[in-house]
Amino acid sequence: MIHPVRVHTLDVGAQSIQLDGGQVVRALTRVEATPYGLHYANDVPDHPHLTHVEAHLIPALDLVVSHFTDRPGSPHPSRFYLDMATITVKAEVWTIRDLYLDVVIRLDGQPFLHDADEYAAAVVEGHLTPDELSRAVLSAQRVVNGLFAHNNDLEAWLASLGIHLEWWRLSPAATMQR
Repeated sequence: MIHPVRVHTLDVGAQSIQLDGGQVVRALTRVEATPYGLHYANDVPDHPHLTHVEAHLIPALDLVVSHFTDRPGSPHPSRFYLDMATITVKAEVWTIRDLYLDVVIRLDGQPFLHDADEYAAAVVEGHLTPDELSRAVLSAQRVVNGLFAHNNDLEAWLASLGIHLEWWRLSPAATMQR
């Protein structure tokens, strides 16, 4: 049995993000509107492997692009983590529905599809609407094809779409591989 869809609510006015339907609330350390969506950051002091999350919400691509600052010795370092997600905006409140499928870009730049098992279980258990089923697969396909066409360079692919990501805080491990 798989967990229900994870819903995160980011309230720009309140400078907070509610994770998993409000079970966890964290203060945002920074948030800015961008031409393509929203860029935010928050600390995660209670996480066993991470200290900081910085993310770009890109609603037109059904995509959340995250960079995690890992604690020393983290078992799963990555350069970027891409969640396939529906993103809706009402005034200053952004709602993110995680569609289970993810693409992880490793430190060596190689992408891999992650959590396909969770996606399959969510489909079988009826956690996703027919529209979400389609959007998850199409978003993942767009990401993989875009990366492939740009030698696995996330920023080059997004730049080809007119999306230029800026990062406030990248860990040394992520920048070493550039």
